[in-house]
Amino acid sequence: MNLRQACGNHILSSIPESVYETWQAHFEHVHLPQGKVLHEPGKSVAHVYFPTSAIVSWIYVLENGATTEVAMTGREGVVGLYLLLGNDPTPNQAVVQTAGMAIRIRLSVVLNSFNEGQAVQRLFLRFAYALINQMGQGNVCRQHHSVEQQLCRMLLMIMDRQDSLHVHKTHEAFSNLLGVRREAVSLAAARLMQDGLISYSRGRMEVLNRQGLQQQACECYGVLRQQYLPMLQKSPPNDTATQTETI
Repeated sequence: MNLRQACGNHILSSIPESVYETWQAHFEHVHLPQGKVLHEPGKSVAHVYFPTSAIVSWIYVLENGATTEVAMTGREGVVGLYLLLGNDPTPNQAVVQTAGMAIRIRLSVVLNSFNEGQAVQRLFLRFAYALINQMGQGNVCRQHHSVEQQLCRMLLMIMDRQDSLHVHKTHEAFSNLLGVRREAVSLAAARLMQDGLISYSRGRMEVLNRQGLQQQACECYGVLRQQYLPMLQKSPPNDTATQTETI
């Protein structure tokens, strides 16, 4: 099996073979626990992360402590794209939303290939385009659609980036990501439970009817899915034993 296809990340499976071989020598297979902060606003970092099963949220933190998710990244992309585009540091916080694995590489290694190869640049810029669209569509969604529709969109986006139907997250955590009151999330979740679309107990939500959830979601999910679908196809599992690190 082609190792690039087996790595579990779209960008790593799509880069030229010569670049992959160069980066592979610098791979660090790390476990990212939920809640781990990878990038802090205003602080420089030395690594980029390519999630394979973890999901990372980009969070904007207001002066009063209020937060809103502006984008999420899973196995389709990279955490730290702004570093490759010459923006250091970032105004946002990168927080692990769903625990899982990622491949960490030193920024200098990736940056050298990015600066020297148009094929690498095109790949990252394609992801940047999809990420910008996600941010824009998310803003439209927050302005025009109900909390219930937004919750459906977020759940479906998470499902696209993981294999499990379970989401270990409290109503308060969802409220922080959506930038709405906790009570609004609780009401929205209760309606979805009444419709038999989800179940929820003690911070553990399970999607029972994904098709029904898609029908309840607003148009924003469909728009975003079209952008990301080619990047979200699951790569074959990697049977090669690797030593992992928890950070």
